[in-house]
Amino acid sequence: MDKEIGNIAVLEFKAIPAGIQVTDEVIKAAQVGIVLSSTLCPGKYLTVLQGELDALDTSCRLAESIGGRHLFSSMVIGGIDAKVIDAIGAKVSGEPMGALGIVESLQIAHLINSADIAVDTAEVDFMDFRLARGCGVNSFFIITGQLSAVEEAVSQASDFLAQKGAMIADKIIANPDRQVMRWLTSSLCRC
Repeated sequence: MDKEIGNIAVLEFKAIPAGIQVTDEVIKAAQVGIVLSSTLCPGKYLTVLQGELDALDTSCRLAESIGGRHLFSSMVIGGIDAKVIDAIGAKVSGEPMGALGIVESLQIAHLINSADIAVDTAEVDFMDFRLARGCGVNSFFIITGQLSAVEEAVSQASDFLAQKGAMIADKIIANPDRQVMRWLTSSLCRC
């Protein structure tokens, strides 16, 4: 069975008004769709677009031109697994299926790449995928699956982040306690 893949552009802004205005202009000018467009902590704005590589490249160039000094970073990432794109857009399972793996980074685009590596490496699902919302500037994802799959996925994702100098922390919980899971699942806000 072939995995569904897509392409995304990550646009991170230092100013919320600029982020909203540039996102509006990019959407009107290029054949792209919004996966996520939201404020970030503290006082930043993030837009993740989906589309063909050429349209995403055009979007990034336009964002750089219009956004100027307010554009913090932009990156096109091709060949992203549909599970990752869904997770960015808050479509996650939210249900534990065995072990948990948590991976945290400061750099949004690198965390997205590492999440793609995780799901390409092993059969895991996302419980949460948070891009600098509700947790300061840090971003993280939580995956779930069989222990061996979670271990391999976290190992590969973390190795990638370490090579990029973007690794903060990772942890694997082999058999999470019911009480921990109850509180974890209730704290999975989309703030």
